Amino acid sequence: MYRLIALDVDGTLLTSDGHILPSTVEAIAWARSKGVRVVLSTGRSAREAAWLTRLAGCDNRAVCLSGGAIADAVTGRHARQFPLPPEAVDAAIQIILRFPVLCLAVFAGPHNLVTPITLKTFTALQPNDCMHQFMVESEDPIGYIQEHKLEVCKIFAATTGPDLTEAVARLQTIPGTETINCDGANLEVLLSGVSKGAALTLLAQEWGIPMEEVIAIGDSGNDLSMFAAAGMPVAMGNGSPAARAAARFVTDTNNRDGIAKAVRELLA
Repeated sequence: MYRLIALDVDGTLLTSDGHILPSTVEAIAWARSKGVRVVLSTGRSAREAAWLTRLAGCDNRAVCLSGGAIADAVTGRHARQFPLPPEAVDAAIQIILRFPVLCLAVFAGPHNLVTPITLKTFTALQPNDCMHQFMVESEDPIGYIQEHKLEVCKIFAATTGPDLTEAVARLQTIPGTETINCDGANLEVLLSGVSKGAALTLLAQEWGIPMEEVIAIGDSGNDLSMFAAAGMPVAMGNGSPAARAAARFVTDTNNRDGIAKAVRELLA
């Protein structure tokens, strides 16, 4: 019997054009009517997770920032958070800015701190996404963080050019941190020991749910930790080779009712 379902957002909950399918909303409501908790487990911020939780009809908690925080999905605030050491934040940003990244986002408290080129990139790629209303633009993210005394729970970078393998190697030398290489083109810097899997385990413990009674559905590298933790790891049909290889069950794609098909079959 499964009592908790954790859903990744990008590439999983959302279609390729950034929408939630009606079949997904219906499947979430059906699962919850059977007493199953359904939460988001995402790399996005707490306020984005709260927004998407309301649209999808999920429960009132969410794993956000790839495990860097557990969100109250009603208020969009952190119920628990796991910030990086300030010196590690400075070192990581300095390393990332040496590479030709298209996106650099620093998640600090309620702020989605982005560079000007990142704002332009996000706006072009996802013009209707809820993330835009939560962004704060700064040409000097380190200075902004220090001035406002912010705690940083995650740093994200992405490129469409050369992969970030060298950047990841350098970032992995920073003490007290963990860098996840998300399928070559994206990376995430978190506090050491922090992951979607670790945060999902804490959330399951809060509700008294053993991890063998958890379904985790995702599509990419930052979902592998919750795949390892959950009793039933499910990869989307559009998922990366690593995600599909780590799953016990592969469903259809995010554009073809993948969540609904998995939920209906596994809870039948």
